[in-house]
Amino acid sequence: MSPKAKPKKKRRHVAFILLFIITAVLFYVEEFERDKLPGGILDIFRYGKKPGVTAPEIPRTRVHTALPKVAIVIDDLGPNKQMAREVLKLHGPLTLSILPRQTYSAWIAEEGNRLGRDIILHLPMEAEKPLRLGKGGLYTWMTDREISQTIEEDIQSVPYIKGANNHMGSSFTRDERVMYAVISELKERRLFFLDSLTTPESVGFTLAKAQGLKTLRRDIFLDNSDDPGEIDIQWNRLIEEARQRGHAVALGHPKKNTIAFLQKALSSNKEITIVPLSELVVE
Repeated sequence: MSPKAKPKKKRRHVAFILLFIITAVLFYVEEFERDKLPGGILDIFRYGKKPGVTAPEIPRTRVHTALPKVAIVIDDLGPNKQMAREVLKLHGPLTLSILPRQTYSAWIAEEGNRLGRDIILHLPMEAEKPLRLGKGGLYTWMTDREISQTIEEDIQSVPYIKGANNHMGSSFTRDERVMYAVISELKERRLFFLDSLTTPESVGFTLAKAQGLKTLRRDIFLDNSDDPGEIDIQWNRLIEEARQRGHAVALGHPKKNTIAFLQKALSSNKEITIVPLSELVVE
């Protein structure tokens, strides 16, 4: 072999060794990275693939779409079974406020409870005008003991109650002594109090809060006027009140025009969430 051939042969050996090393390295890297890069690193070079770039996940901002809450309390239930049936048919968790010792008081409470409605006692209280309270009424001339006994008998006539509100009471709810007796009785029985605010001078809500009793007060009377147009005005006031404070309480009565209005309003309502009264008491 000539001296010139040896360097060429040596260079071929070196090139072969380098090629072998490079191939081995690439093979090793491909196997090692296979789990990290889909398809392997060799596939990227062979087919011109680019590793995918995943953008960091951006936390979604929670959008608060909750509607304001409204409790609708239907007062004066008890004497009339047919009107009570119509109220029970209304869509939504309306709260039933039932007069004590009436013909259908217990039946309405039982049916309402079966449907999951809140039941409260509609306590008759003395008004400024000489109006008839009916059975189970509370008067300012009563002693504390008489008030306690009367409330006990009233409660026995209406099962499943969670609280109470006043029926009339424009005179009674202004009197701190008699209202303190009522609040004490309700507190002992773990019942809340809704001040119907039949007079702006009522001490019911303030006194209940001072005594640590769960309480709230009425915002709107839906049907002081039986005119459908006036009921609609009060409904819009109710919605506005709920929007401003996040919640509101309305009182209505089992009257033909009120029920007809609520049937329509509740079926098309998209502005407020109707809730049981007890849900607002705890907030």
